[in-house]
Amino acid sequence: MIGARCLAALAFAAGVLPAVAADAPPVLATGASPAVAAGVPPAAAAPAGYPAELPPLGRVRSAIEEAPDVRAASALRDAGLAERRQLIAGPHEWSTRAEYRNRRTSDTPVVDRFGECELALERAVLRSGKAELDRRLGDQRVTQAEVALADARHETARRLLTTWYQVLREQAAAGVLDEQAALAAREVEIIARRRQLGDASLLDEQQAQAAAAQTEAAARSARERAERARRQLAGQFPTLAPPAGAALPTPGESTDDLAALGEAALQEDHGLQLARAAAARGRLESERAAAERRPDPTLGIRYGSERAGAERLVGVFVSIPFGGEARRAAADASLARAAAFEQLAEARLRQLSGDVGALQVAVSAGLSRWQAAQSGAQLQARVAERVALSNQLGETGFTEVLLARRQALDAALLATAAHVDVLESRARLLLDAHRLWDFDSPAD
Repeated sequence: MIGARCLAALAFAAGVLPAVAADAPPVLATGASPAVAAGVPPAAAAPAGYPAELPPLGRVRSAIEEAPDVRAASALRDAGLAERRQLIAGPHEWSTRAEYRNRRTSDTPVVDRFGECELALERAVLRSGKAELDRRLGDQRVTQAEVALADARHETARRLLTTWYQVLREQAAAGVLDEQAALAAREVEIIARRRQLGDASLLDEQQAQAAAAQTEAAARSARERAERARRQLAGQFPTLAPPAGAALPTPGESTDDLAALGEAALQEDHGLQLARAAAARGRLESERAAAERRPDPTLGIRYGSERAGAERLVGVFVSIPFGGEARRAAADASLARAAAFEQLAEARLRQLSGDVGALQVAVSAGLSRWQAAQSGAQLQARVAERVALSNQLGETGFTEVLLARRQALDAALLATAAHVDVLESRARLLLDAHRLWDFDSPAD
């Protein structure tokens, strides 16, 4: 029996341990990041500091510009330009009025009939100050439309970034589980050989088979999630190729000034700029509504011919509406909307301050969290290997081996998730600070 155990231990050392060293996730054995299915497109043309795991800039720009949201915002900008021309032209136009009537007189012995006509040309005239307000309001509408276009680009870039890292995250998890499934399958083979040698029980073999089946099921589920994430990316950005299988870059110490990046994210946020532009437009519209309480006069000239041309007349006329409750109510409503837009801008600023602060914390703590998770995964992997060797020597049962393997797998998945998280949080802060994918500027 002792000889059989020694033979089994030698077989384990010659078969399982080299396989672990060669095939186990690097985070568990070598201290490096897991060799996971994560995309690293070529970045030779990218500027210094561009995240290596992201797609090339040219493809990103094309994907963003071709997004329906961005195209819609571009069309709305054109609408804003047209509205500006409309406001500058003014709401009033020349109008003409023609009238023909037949006059019948009976104050003479003979009843007379005369053809008479009248022509008028008129136009309302903007009161002083309204034209300037309309011009400023048109400029503000164009500004708001341009900010909305920039915001659409940025929100599309955010969505692309989130979806891209979700693909990387799911592919990374699938890679870890695939390697663990392969290791579990090899353990089944080793346990089967040990049972033939009389050094393992039928229960051990069945437990190994059950664990291998569970790990394979988890790996299949992870591959399915990764495929769903890739389909989601392809559906939203059909021109962007999904990440290919490659190792994720190892995060290093950040050289960026987090405080400066946070301040830039606050100042450059398009959502805040859009809210402030809406508030400025609301103020102008309230001023315009207040000015509209003074109605515009209508001026005109009139020419008439009466009694078959025997009498001719030329004159001018003016008409002025009397402003009533409707104009006052419109001015009050516009003023209230302006106040609401001001509060919405303040609400956006508060929300943004919290989001940026949380993102700064994630970036500053992400590296240390990943390093701790990676260290724990490495230690847990070594523990699992020692427990497996101890089982071969008859010192522990196979149940302890399964528990150690499960704990090592959980630690590896945690380290992998932390790896992707630190990369994503850094890229997100750079994006919000307009240091990444800033296609509104001449250079990225």
